[in-house]
Amino acid sequence: MQNYLSNRRWLFGLATLLCVALALGGTAFALWLVQYARAADYPGATLVGDQTIYKYVPHIVMRRDSSYRTTDPFPEVYNWYSNQFSLGPETWAQSACIQMAKATTWAVIERQTSVMVCDTSNGRMVFVMRSVGLRLRLP
Repeated sequence: MQNYLSNRRWLFGLATLLCVALALGGTAFALWLVQYARAADYPGATLVGDQTIYKYVPHIVMRRDSSYRTTDPFPEVYNWYSNQFSLGPETWAQSACIQMAKATTWAVIERQTSVMVCDTSNGRMVFVMRSVGLRLRLP
C-alpha cells in the first residue's frame, strides 16, 4: 500500500510539473508573438489601419497587416525598416513608393516581411505585412 501511494504522489508531482512547464512555455510563446507583431510599429507614427489574421488550416499562420502615417523624412523611415528587419535594398520602386521584402525559413517556422514606404504630400505612408507560420513538411 505504501509503494502505491508514493508512486501516486510521484506521478501527481510529475504531472503538476509538466502542466506548469506547458503553461510557462505557452505564455512565453504568446508574449513572443505579440512582440514579433508589434516590432513593425514605426516610432512616433500614427497607426492608420491594423488587422491581425490567424489561420489554422492547412498551416498555422499569424499575419499582421498595418499601415502608418509619419512626417519623418523618407530616408529615415526607409533606413529604419531596412535595418529593423534586415531587408536590405528595395525589391522594387514605382513612382514615389518603394517596397522591401524578405522571406525566411528556419526548420518548420516560416517568416515573411513586406514593407512599402510611399512619399505623399501629407508625409510618408508605410504599409507593413508580417507573418509567421508553422509548416510541417510531410514526406
